[in-house]
Amino acid sequence: MIDPKKIDFNQLPKKFCDGAVGAYGKEIFSFALTSGNSIDSFATTPQVMKSIALWAQGQVQNYEKQFGEIDMTPPEIQSPLQVADLK
Repeated sequence: MIDPKKIDFNQLPKKFCDGAVGAYGKEIFSFALTSGNSIDSFATTPQVMKSIALWAQGQVQNYEKQFGEIDMTPPEIQSPLQVADLK
């Protein structure tokens, strides 16, 4: 197992995650993280998934304490195809 205290996050390659989808069953959680047109899928136990969720929740709480509440309003994205274009 990797010692998290020895990880240098500045040295790790990164993808920008722009979405996530997932599902679960009694013994497994499956989820995928999207980055543009690529997707990385994962499966894990309920215990590990809960530890990920608790870690993420703590990260968001610390972020919001420092930078303020995250605005979750969906952005208004204009479709490249407009009704006016359909003649």
